[in-house]
Amino acid sequence: MKLSADETTKYFFQSLMHNQCHVCWGLFSKSTQSAFLKWTIDDIYSRHRNAAEFAKLGPAEVKLLFENNDASLMKTFWKRFFFNSNANEFFRFGYYTVKESDGRRAVVEIRCQYDDGRSRATDVLLFQERGGWKLGYVESNLPF
Repeated sequence: MKLSADETTKYFFQSLMHNQCHVCWGLFSKSTQSAFLKWTIDDIYSRHRNAAEFAKLGPAEVKLLFENNDASLMKTFWKRFFFNSNANEFFRFGYYTVKESDGRRAVVEIRCQYDDGRSRATDVLLFQERGGWKLGYVESNLPF
């Protein structure tokens, strides 16, 4: 099933809320995956240097952890991501609209409409990669 850019964004936050983080990982753009791989490797080495060196942990091994919904990443990476990304608000109050698209790059507005009448909009970039729309989280300069 091919999703539009706005559907992909909504699906990302739905998957995150249901702890389907391996799905989220697959929906990140290549550039975002690279940045988060680097952060995660640095974090692992800073906390468990000897074990990481012994296991020769590198990008390929950590990528497999992301792809397999590894429990240790749920406690470190994904917990931090969840709280810093406003994921709960995007999931509960978000409405997703494609503002612009040229078929290879899109801007999706996430408009959070709160119960008290307030509204807040956030734009995210998506890129056509690997056969579908991928969320450019890092490219959108969103908090992490």
